[in-house]
Amino acid sequence: MIGELTANQAVSPNGHTSLPQAGGLNRSQLQRLVRSGLLSREGPVLLPSAAARAWHRSGDPSLLIETLHINVRFVGEAMHALASAPLTHDQLLRLAREEYDLPWATTGPVHNRTAWLSVTGMVDLFDRHLHLTDSGRDVLARLALGTPASDDTGVTTRLTLATGAVADLIDSLDETELRARADGANLYIPGTSANGGSLDALHMLTEAAIPSITDTDFVRFVRANFPKARTAATARTAKEALKALGLIQRTSSETWSATPGAIAWIESGEALDLARTVHASLAFFGEILGELNATGRLTTGALAERSVRYLPNRQRPLSRAAVNTRLNLLEACGLVSRLSQTVYRTTPLGLAFKDSLPCLSQEDALSDRPADTRADCNPSGRPDADRQSASPGEDIAAELERAARDSPNHKRLEKAAVAALGYLGLPGEHVGGNGHVDGRVRFGIGAGSAILGVEAKSAANGRVVEQPLFGLADHRAEIGAEITLLIGPGFERRMLREADDDPAIAVIETELLAEVVRRQDHTPLTLDQLAPLVDPALRAAQRREALSGYWQAQEVRSQVEYAIVGLLNAEAEDPLEEGGWLDLTSIRRGLRSRGYRVGEDEVEEALAFLAWNRIGVVQRSERGYRCTAGVHAAGMRIRALGHQWSAAAHHREVRPSDKESQP
Repeated sequence: MIGELTANQAVSPNGHTSLPQAGGLNRSQLQRLVRSGLLSREGPVLLPSAAARAWHRSGDPSLLIETLHINVRFVGEAMHALASAPLTHDQLLRLAREEYDLPWATTGPVHNRTAWLSVTGMVDLFDRHLHLTDSGRDVLARLALGTPASDDTGVTTRLTLATGAVADLIDSLDETELRARADGANLYIPGTSANGGSLDALHMLTEAAIPSITDTDFVRFVRANFPKARTAATARTAKEALKALGLIQRTSSETWSATPGAIAWIESGEALDLARTVHASLAFFGEILGELNATGRLTTGALAERSVRYLPNRQRPLSRAAVNTRLNLLEACGLVSRLSQTVYRTTPLGLAFKDSLPCLSQEDALSDRPADTRADCNPSGRPDADRQSASPGEDIAAELERAARDSPNHKRLEKAAVAALGYLGLPGEHVGGNGHVDGRVRFGIGAGSAILGVEAKSAANGRVVEQPLFGLADHRAEIGAEITLLIGPGFERRMLREADDDPAIAVIETELLAEVVRRQDHTPLTLDQLAPLVDPALRAAQRREALSGYWQAQEVRSQVEYAIVGLLNAEAEDPLEEGGWLDLTSIRRGLRSRGYRVGEDEVEEALAFLAWNRIGVVQRSERGYRCTAGVHAAGMRIRALGHQWSAAAHHREVRPSDKESQP
């Protein structure tokens, strides 16, 4: 099919073509052919690239493989690996992940590449191993191979310019317009989010509104075309999402039409036109690209917490689901790449795209808020040296990040690492000096506690080069520790592998440690929940994912508690219901209607917490449960507990003689 498609003179970017066999390619598949270098865009149509035409004329498969290698990672590199010895798909996957930092969870991407190599005669598969053929060796000798790299630094990319209605949208984005964008707290795009499915869904829904569509017909269209959106409420939510994304607008009390920007995207088929249109309408969209680039590998949960800094019309952060919808769109447009289930990074195209956009900075978003709701952060997310930060945790995290790059002053990171661990509940002290451990901390209390050694390595370029690890055992013996915490901004690949393989070393990147410290102010973890941070059985790349489960559980727990108070308050305000009582079954049913599917034990635990006499916002009787205070009062009482503990700690630190001298 690909050979037949490249022989055609022009193809619509929306997937329409006169070739019956090519018409089976959907829009996302055509976009992949563009990224593979086989199709090129010229105005509103896709044409075979010069390389594709040369391959089609000659029939030489080596030209196809050379084109794919130039445009797709891990094609020639896979051939290079097979030149040394036959390998299985699993072994190639391990190589792609460890040597080239490719974020692949399954062998699917490897199979995709080796399928091309197999049909072109470059590799042969037998005995479950891939073998490089003589033809493959001849082609490999002509390829310029890349070197393993953990990022895309130095990669150049060509950014297509905005034109027409989309360019007008971007040009109109002054600070007032950026502030007026929709929060998009309840975004729902029907269909799948993977493999460009979200773009196909948006394309289909937007086309349905050209020239116009009624409310009733839109709901009917969604329910007819998307199996998972069968209810009228879900279809209406999808319609509101398209409005928030800037793709449809009301033209009467009953009808909707596609916006000029959306029509321009439909005509061009250019994913960046969609991204620009969405950015012009939706808050915290293009700004995500800057956050990921400036702050490092943030999880979706961390991005959700930071979102409130860019939402001038909202006092609460976005949900993880709302952030995930944004990330799925950015990924489908090629602006971010997924490193794991919850971690993304900005692509070179994304960086160029971000620089071309007017974006709302944190200071701009927060400048009109009351002073007590502002976050004193600059656009990079780190506090200025001469400005008071929002919390001690922010100060400690920021110092840790700065110290990690201050390689001439190695003791600075040693002290910062000990301070960060102490803030998390691992008290200790800085030691330092030649031949000694950098620090020691204690995990746990009493007889069950354990001493951990701290070794901190800074690097100005963010990557610690090869350093011997054999002396760490002596350092552990010196302080009676069983585990070494090796802390640094990043480590050279071979050093990281050696440390990860050592059962007595837990590798912790300063970026993750700083994130844990920052989160501890708002999503605190217990010591048991923090265990993955210092567990030597986990590799460095696995720690964030292990902690994310606990963070997510904490967030869900808080959301459930908040929802329970809201449900009971609504029941109390209902004039038809006497007393405002709800039994456990009714509460669980109400939570399900709000999207929370939690077990009975979890609901009872949350109710017991809210009924605790130190909070006392829920009352229990044989009739069930009811609220004795509003949502705001409940939040104030919970926050007050923290203030009481701080006051108690201050009182404990005041000496008796000081108290006697106070009036």
